Amino acid sequence: MKRLAITLCTLLALCTATAQKPKPFDIPEEPAPGQTKPGGKQSGAAKEIANALAKAASLRAENVAVVSAGGSHTAVVRKDGVALAWGDNSSGQLGDASSSDSNHPVAIAGGPYVQVAAGASFTVGFKADGSLWVWGQQVASSDAGAKRSEPRSLPIGASVVAVAAGGQHALALGSDGSVWAWGGNQFGQVGDGTTVPRAAPIQIGSGFAKIATGARHSLAINRDGVLFAWGNNEFGQLGIAGYEGLTPREVGRDFAAVAAGRNHSLAVKKNGSLWAWGDNSSGQLGDASGQPQGVPVRVGKDEDWTVVAAGSKHSLGLRRDGSLYAWGANDEGQLGNGKTANATAPAKLDGSYALLAAGGYHSVASKPDGSVWVWGASDHGQIGQGGANAPRAMR
Repeated sequence: MKRLAITLCTLLALCTATAQKPKPFDIPEEPAPGQTKPGGKQSGAAKEIANALAKAASLRAENVAVVSAGGSHTAVVRKDGVALAWGDNSSGQLGDASSSDSNHPVAIAGGPYVQVAAGASFTVGFKADGSLWVWGQQVASSDAGAKRSEPRSLPIGASVVAVAAGGQHALALGSDGSVWAWGGNQFGQVGDGTTVPRAAPIQIGSGFAKIATGARHSLAINRDGVLFAWGNNEFGQLGIAGYEGLTPREVGRDFAAVAAGRNHSLAVKKNGSLWAWGDNSSGQLGDASGQPQGVPVRVGKDEDWTVVAAGSKHSLGLRRDGSLYAWGANDEGQLGNGKTANATAPAKLDGSYALLAAGGYHSVASKPDGSVWVWGASDHGQIGQGGANAPRAMR
């Protein structure tokens, strides 16, 4: 069953047998005035740029250092700093000077990059000099809603060392531990105490070490392991019962890793235990209860979890030995277990992995050799040609 592009949205109802799936984020579907529709023609200059970039696009093994999954697109960074993307490009989120979807990797213009993060219909990244770059559906600036198919610099008052992209907002982490936010803010997901959209990054805290963004909520861990949350809390995804979420508020202590999905959150504590909270309608919390949780609940008794990733309604986790587990929604095969039935508890997949990312209805991971593996939906080519309910190599 096909669906519209994008990850993580909370305003639309679940699909019926004849309806398309909801977008995970609330993004306008039509191009802004003067913009090219998906599949539209490129200018001569844009074609030259795209052709030149295509020559650099390669997913050779032992090359990939960063993986990221957005609404219906995927982005990675090779160890040499070349950033590649594929999938939905209706808003220019692939950054290749076009608006055409691609089922194979294309090089993102303007590199090299250190990290890129794929959001709903946009992508953010930063370079070795700490500069911040954005492309796709604009979540900031005076022309919010416009679409840019090539990266542009976004001024910020810090040297960036990490980025996170959500539904219509984004976060950046400065080398000094400062957290900056911008974009859509209707639920306080920017964290500045208002619901006013921010056209430029605004500092909302200091002393942080990790950041994560969901559809309409944000999470961050400070250098002491204290987890903070802000934004939409309709499903308990902030982990703080009854909190409206306009500014960062403490959730708990001793956390080491965190991930934010459409309406749920995941975290790993310093002792390696796994925790989850928020929406649980597809089993994405992994506690086998099927019930939403307004505060963090422990998932299982294991204490060797290292990394987690949260998609629209599915979750992924890595354990210390490199084993990959998946749980939650599986209607598009996004759990990678060869089936399409939901799973309410973490289930192990074959193989050993090093990095992972969860998108709207697809998943991406890399193995220790640097090869990229993909599975789930591919209606826009986000895992290459055709869908897959088990991991396959992306080339």
